Amino acid sequence: MAMMTSMALSFVDGQVADSISIDDRGLAYGDGCFTTALVINGEVAMLAQHLNRLVQQSQQLGLPSFDLSALKETIAHISADINIGIVKVIITCGSGGRGYSRIGAEQAKVIVSVHDYPTHYPQWQKHGISVGISDQKLGINPMLAGLKHLNRLEQVMLRAELDKRPEDDLLATDVNGHVIECCSANVFWLAAGQWQTPKLTTAGVAGLMREKILLNHADITPGNYQLKALNNIEAMFITNAILGIVPVKVFNGQKLDISLVTRMQNQHINTKS
Repeated sequence: MAMMTSMALSFVDGQVADSISIDDRGLAYGDGCFTTALVINGEVAMLAQHLNRLVQQSQQLGLPSFDLSALKETIAHISADINIGIVKVIITCGSGGRGYSRIGAEQAKVIVSVHDYPTHYPQWQKHGISVGISDQKLGINPMLAGLKHLNRLEQVMLRAELDKRPEDDLLATDVNGHVIECCSANVFWLAAGQWQTPKLTTAGVAGLMREKILLNHADITPGNYQLKALNNIEAMFITNAILGIVPVKVFNGQKLDISLVTRMQNQHINTKS
């Protein structure tokens, strides 16, 4: 598929725009949520799931309501001419409120933008990647665990560490040593013939591809795993809605069998619904 290049298009509340107010609470406090979707041939993969995520997260965070029908129209318009690319939707609490208080913030801000699809992802999907272990630890936060909220400083710091290291991605644990996720992807691994993945009740983002895999594989039960549980694994992959499923060929210096990920890739091939 050809890739649309030099994409630079964004809408704010349904109108072409590339800026928001300096008193927007998303800017000031990370008061909002987002989702990032793959677009192929003008269609948004897992669109219903992305929209449902935005609605559920907005409600859980207590954000003002937004016009879902108008958002659908904007997404359809902005995606129509894209061969392959990314659409990102941000919902902020909007402007208003003194300090942390939301009193006076009555209208959510809806931002939709288009971005290029990373050219190296198909190679990652085919040939696999190397994953190391981050020196940094994620905090414990049950109030926000699982949500793709706008407070992403931990991930920014993980990515800053990765930018200085030779691996393609890093696996992060929480402060108690439990395996959580990679920089911007969920993680699964095969141990003694059983696929495993972390619980995300105290930290991490519950990604849509992770959710899809768990729905289709009832034998995978998320658990609390320390790093030592990954000492003798047979295979590993990382996943999110843009990456699809990417096998890990080397984890913390240990070579893994990427062929064991192929079946999972074929079942969820990068990914229509």
